[in-house]
Amino acid sequence: MTKANLKNVHFFSICLGIFVIIFDQATKWSVLAFMEKGEKISVLPFVNLVLTFNYGTSFGLLTPYTGMQRYMITFVTILCIIFLIYVFFKLKTSTEKILCSFLIGGAIGNLLDRFSHGAVIDFLDFYYNNWHWPAFNVADAFISSSAFLLIIFNLSR
Repeated sequence: MTKANLKNVHFFSICLGIFVIIFDQATKWSVLAFMEKGEKISVLPFVNLVLTFNYGTSFGLLTPYTGMQRYMITFVTILCIIFLIYVFFKLKTSTEKILCSFLIGGAIGNLLDRFSHGAVIDFLDFYYNNWHWPAFNVADAFISSSAFLLIIFNLSR
């Protein structure tokens, strides 16, 4: 990759990461503005909107938590974001850089929730009959899908 091309890929990837943050925060703001905690709105036969606050980690792990856990989760998240930014600049392909920017954007989106609400706002509830996947948000979707695609991309080389 030439320096000019690399600079364009960096700029484009950073813009995508910022888009993820804005999109994530806009969806959370909308849910907070129009829903009450625990309220359920059926969207499709397998999808509800349900406002929940995740005080733990992914999928609600480490919940309930103490004040110290909150600070530790926030600290670890910040370390992960710093590490991902470091990795972003070491990656060689535009695909990896774009996927990494999605990871960073999603992590920052959830970190902003922790700073402003003390918890991550989750609202997407996918289910089948009485089985519900843990509620998640747009940032979680970008984090999970980009991490999965990065693994697939690197295994297929």
